[in-house]
Amino acid sequence: MTSSPPPPPRRDDPRMQTVEMAALRYEEVIESETLDSGPVHHESVPWRVALLVAAGGALGAMLRFGLTVLAPTVTTPTLVELPWATLGVNLLGCLGLGLLNGMLEVRAHRPWLQPLLGTGLCGGFTSFSSVVLEGSAMIGADFPVLAMTYTLATVIVCLAGIVLGLLGGRRLARRQLARRAADAEGTT
Repeated sequence: MTSSPPPPPRRDDPRMQTVEMAALRYEEVIESETLDSGPVHHESVPWRVALLVAAGGALGAMLRFGLTVLAPTVTTPTLVELPWATLGVNLLGCLGLGLLNGMLEVRAHRPWLQPLLGTGLCGGFTSFSSVVLEGSAMIGADFPVLAMTYTLATVIVCLAGIVLGLLGGRRLARRQLARRAADAEGTT
């Protein structure tokens, strides 16, 4: 009976060396071009990035709370309204995130924009956990079809928002670059 050598730890297993696993190692991601989502900024200090994300997240969460207070959802055992405020907030956040990322892909930008506005503001503004909570309330109120419809509609609408935002952001950034180039040509 021959025993095979023990398998390498999951993290060191060459079969597991995917982009997702590389992302777990911050230093390796910074040093390599593993993720192709824009330029990597070496000067980013992790604690500063964390503060930017926290500030943007706090602002995004307060904005979301304000909108849900303005348009509350009624959920009782016999009556369930569709949570339009959450759906609208998630759509706006996905549109904004797509727009931001589309612009940042085309134009050079300040390194603090993505953590503050993307991860922080848009991440704090949108809320999939609210979708799950509201869907669970609908199921608990014996409206499972409405819950599944709402959840599916949220996913489809938000994915469409991201795509439209990305396309719009790229187009907007290209127009701005072309306008700047034309202005620079006109002044020389």
